[in-house]
Amino acid sequence: MVYDKYMNKPQNSQFRQYGKYSVFAVVFAVVFLSFSSFVSADSSSKEQGKEHRSSVSKVVQELRKTASQNGGIGQEVSSIAKEQEDSAKKIEEAMDKVDMAGRFRTLFIGTDYKNLGALRSELIKTQSAIDRLTKAMERTTDMDIKANLQKQIDALKTIQKKAETFANDHESQFSFLGWFVKLFVK
Repeated sequence: MVYDKYMNKPQNSQFRQYGKYSVFAVVFAVVFLSFSSFVSADSSSKEQGKEHRSSVSKVVQELRKTASQNGGIGQEVSSIAKEQEDSAKKIEEAMDKVDMAGRFRTLFIGTDYKNLGALRSELIKTQSAIDRLTKAMERTTDMDIKANLQKQIDALKTIQKKAETFANDHESQFSFLGWFVKLFVK
């Protein structure tokens, strides 16, 4: 029997030996369960970049039709449509790069914060475009054009909300060292 030198109480050396193994087993079980649930997570987000760009493309087509109908706000609406088309390409690329990060890499290192930052930047541009479209809609007197612009504004807001959800979901993913990596990316 071994005596604890501080408490002068007998201590079972066998307990100390198995205590180390039990701690290792608990840590291993937690990591394994986290990893297995992480790997089996839903992978439907792999096509979200392409879906986003497709949705924005439809809105851009409608905006271009509206721009050709009205000369007063047509040029502004046309420039907003062009900006949204360019922004959609950048958002698709950022979403694809975030999705390409392997699940194993994401579990240990964290998500791709650089591309999530680029995504958030483009979402701010989309919000600016929505605000500009709203102001243009208020300046026009044609009710058909107002209705069409409102429809496209609502569609852009829906698309923007989906992209924000994508970014939030990826930012909130669990990782062992993500907090450390995030310190250096910002």
